[in-house]
Amino acid sequence: MKNDYLQLKEKAVHGTPEKPIQYLYFDSRNDPLVLVNDSFFVARHWHPECEILYVEKGELYLEHNFDTILLRENDICMIDAEELHQLQGVGPDTIHHAIIFDPKLFQASLADAFDTDIIAPYLQKKIGFPLLIKEDRLGYSLIHDLILNMIRVMHKNTPYAYYEVKLALYTLFLNFYELNLFIEKESRQLGEEYESIEKYKSMILYIEEHYQEEIRLSDLANLISSNQSYVNMLFKRLHHDSPIHYLIQYRIEKAAQLLKETDRSVLDVGLECGFQNVSYFIRQFKEAKGMTPLKYRKNSRLS
Repeated sequence: MKNDYLQLKEKAVHGTPEKPIQYLYFDSRNDPLVLVNDSFFVARHWHPECEILYVEKGELYLEHNFDTILLRENDICMIDAEELHQLQGVGPDTIHHAIIFDPKLFQASLADAFDTDIIAPYLQKKIGFPLLIKEDRLGYSLIHDLILNMIRVMHKNTPYAYYEVKLALYTLFLNFYELNLFIEKESRQLGEEYESIEKYKSMILYIEEHYQEEIRLSDLANLISSNQSYVNMLFKRLHHDSPIHYLIQYRIEKAAQLLKETDRSVLDVGLECGFQNVSYFIRQFKEAKGMTPLKYRKNSRLS
C-alpha cells in the first residue's frame, strides 16, 4: 500500500489558483502506481474540492463517510467538498475519470439570482449533490452527456479547455437545480453522523500535526471530549484500524521519507518521527516495510 498514511487530509494541489479544475484519468491496466493487490486503490481521504467520478469500465467500491456503495459501469458519483472517501477497484481491469474543482470558483462579487438561489446555498452546505447517479435516474442522460463532454475537453487540453469546463460546471449546477436533484444537507449536518466524522477529522489532523510528540489515546479522547472506547470505535469504523496503529504507521511513512531524502542516522530519524526507542523503531519499521531502515535507505537509492 503506497503512502496510505500520508495525509488523510489531502494536501495535493488540484489545478492552479488561476484554474482550479483538474482532470484525472485512471486505467488500472496501465498505471501500476495506483495499484494495491492488482486493483486500483486510493485510501480514505478528504479535500476542500468537489469531485466528479465517472466509471467507464469495471466496478469500484466507494467508501463514503460511513457508507459503502458499489460503482458500476456508466455510474456517476458526486462527492461534495470535505467528505471522506476511499476507492477500491473490483478486479484488475477498471477505468474511471475524475474531475476535481474548487467550488469557490463560482463565488461572485455581484450576488445575482443564480448565486443566491444555487451557488450560495451550496457553498454554505445547505444543499449538496446526490452521491450516486445511475442510468435510470431522472436527468441522467443530460448530466452524463455534459460530464462526458467535460472529459473530452479536458483530455484534449486546448488553450480554452478551462473556460469551456467552467461554463459546463455552471450548466451542471443549473441542471441539478432545474431537475430538483440537490439534496438538503442542513438537517443531516446537525446529526450524529456529521458530528462523528468531524471528530474523526480533528483527531487525524491532530496526529498529523503532533506525530513527533508523545500522543496517548487519552489525548485523542480529550481532544474530542469523549472517552477512549469511543475513539477506538470511531477509528475502527471509519479507518478499519486502531488510532495507535495509525499513528505508528504515519510515523513510519514520515521516517521513510527522511531515510530516502537525508543522510541522518537511524537514531535521529526515529527520534524526529516520534519514536523514543531506536530498537522499537527498527522493529516497527521492519514489520511495516519488510526490511530495516538502513536496508530501506539503500534500496531507495538504487531505484
